[in-house]
Amino acid sequence: MNKPRRDFVKTSLVIASAGLCGALAAPELYAAWSQGDFAETPFDQAIKRILKGKPIVGTDKIDLTIPEIAENGAVVPITVTSSLENIGKITVLVEQNPVPLIIQAQLQPELVPFISARLKIANSSFVHVIAEGDKVCYSIKKKVKVTIGGCGG
Repeated sequence: MNKPRRDFVKTSLVIASAGLCGALAAPELYAAWSQGDFAETPFDQAIKRILKGKPIVGTDKIDLTIPEIAENGAVVPITVTSSLENIGKITVLVEQNPVPLIIQAQLQPELVPFISARLKIANSSFVHVIAEGDKVCYSIKKKVKVTIGGCGG
């Protein structure tokens, strides 16, 4: 084996093992989530678990952009932004889904709240967004009609 090839192989092994050791040694870098939160559950129970006893207040300071009619419930685009300050978490729930909790994003309070994703919505339903502040949760909801092949559903 010639010297440049040997150096390349040795360097590659060192980098790969360092990356693997770093990933295995830092479990706090992985997202923590509760399997119970993402289980099939009635909407009322899911919302109680999310609120954790905090009061919920409707607001117009959350901007929820989602189509009123979704031709394909498997890929419904959603964008959530807010002008509220000190929001630590944004949660998206779909009322009629078997698993109502769709997104639960932990945010840095110093940042402007923003989420963009694609949802799976089983049936026509209200989509709820809850922004969690220090002492209160803020919410907004919009109705989304899921059509089958564009014929209604």
